[in-house]
Amino acid sequence: MKETLDLLLKLPKTISLNSLYAGKHWTYRKRIKDEYKKIVESELARYDHHLAEACTIVIRYHTRADVDNLVLVSKFTADTLVANGWIPDDSPKYYHKLTIVYDQTVEKNYCEVEVRLSNAVPTNED
Repeated sequence: MKETLDLLLKLPKTISLNSLYAGKHWTYRKRIKDEYKKIVESELARYDHHLAEACTIVIRYHTRADVDNLVLVSKFTADTLVANGWIPDDSPKYYHKLTIVYDQTVEKNYCEVEVRLSNAVPTNED
């Protein structure tokens, strides 16, 4: 049975987009992404695994970062959703919308990431 499923992930702030690309070697960028992917996977592990036809992401954050520097939270989260089989791809066909909002009610230096999965079906993975 297909359903809409909302996942709420509590993720720490990540490196800013500016810092990530400020003359850094690709291996540094890969290490940062891999470390953050493990955090996202840990949060996803709290939920039964589903495969969805589409998703949207809403990021509420409370850090000193500029709103556009929070795009890495989206990028790392979407890439992890794809890599772990929650959505087939992070192209516009499957990843429809991103909203990023500064919110002082969120714990300092954290992001609350709501992933809404549309037409999700359980995968019965163990």
